[in-house]
Amino acid sequence: MNIRFPRISKRGREDRQASSAAIENIVVVLQENHTFDNYFGSYPGADGTAGKAICIPDAPGSSNCISPFHDSSLTPVDMNHNWKSARSDYDAGMMDGFVYSEGNRETMGYYDSGDLPRYWKAAGQYVLCDRYFTSVMSESAPNHLYLVAGTSGGLVDDRVPRTLEFPPVFEQLDAKGVSWKVYGFTKWYESFKYIQGLPSRSSHFAQAAEFVQDVETGTLAQVSWMIGAPGGDEHPPKNIQAGQNSVADDIVNAVGSSKYWDLAAIFVTWDDYGGFYDHVAPPQVDKMGYGFRVPCLVISPYARLGLVDSTVYDHTSILKFIEDRYGLKPLSSRDAAADNMAAAFDFTQAPRKFQPI
Repeated sequence: MNIRFPRISKRGREDRQASSAAIENIVVVLQENHTFDNYFGSYPGADGTAGKAICIPDAPGSSNCISPFHDSSLTPVDMNHNWKSARSDYDAGMMDGFVYSEGNRETMGYYDSGDLPRYWKAAGQYVLCDRYFTSVMSESAPNHLYLVAGTSGGLVDDRVPRTLEFPPVFEQLDAKGVSWKVYGFTKWYESFKYIQGLPSRSSHFAQAAEFVQDVETGTLAQVSWMIGAPGGDEHPPKNIQAGQNSVADDIVNAVGSSKYWDLAAIFVTWDDYGGFYDHVAPPQVDKMGYGFRVPCLVISPYARLGLVDSTVYDHTSILKFIEDRYGLKPLSSRDAAADNMAAAFDFTQAPRKFQPI
């Protein structure tokens, strides 16, 4: 199935860019390996599994099946979530191959407000996106690359070459004089040819723990990427609450209680599906994806209050937001066509007081 991207008029792009000018600090948090249904499938008002008669066969053609269930383990198993298994899970859009493809019933497990109270609080106070898809129906690396480059250069797995020839958004940010920094797992982003030839390379990459220091010392860059929170990235079998608490305390609440809050936009999302079930078939816009839905939280003094945003987004939508804010050119056809998440914001309102999560 081929889906046409909606067209945005030149005037529409100008209006969106102008509206985001209120934002001076963008923080992108990329956690690991959970679907929307796994974390927010029972969230009120969202398109989750709650109230739906869902039961996935345990083998092809089998009458035995497993329904979504509350997972009592906060340290779930690490399942298959690569290019091949994802297509088995997808099953030509039937979304019924997860149990036998992943080989583990925990694919059908979900968490609720008791397990993830701080993420759910963020959703209630700010914006939860329930049509945010991964960019590639595969594992981590391709999706990490789409987030900053609008493409993976054809890469479909985590075997990233020593040098990536295509350009990242970092190059245009430098040309515009916009400061930027990447924290946490930086290896793949340091593989870009542009970065390898950058004299100031080391100043742009840091350990995750340095983020709080930069906030407290007033040296936060205009655009920041946190690739795995300081206290955990939630990649199974890591404890999901440890990751949640770190995102809340070390990133969101740190920015919220700082001088940066009135000018900030924080995006919290997950790189890929991790083998967990999601019931919404992702639109297939090209041979790479979209991949399965993951949560995305938009936290800002300009974020709409308690909105469940059902606009279709993917990782390149955050890239598009950055591009539009700073007047950058698209890096690929994906980010050129992506929605820039304007529906999550109301820039006509006065900056809202920070509500800790």
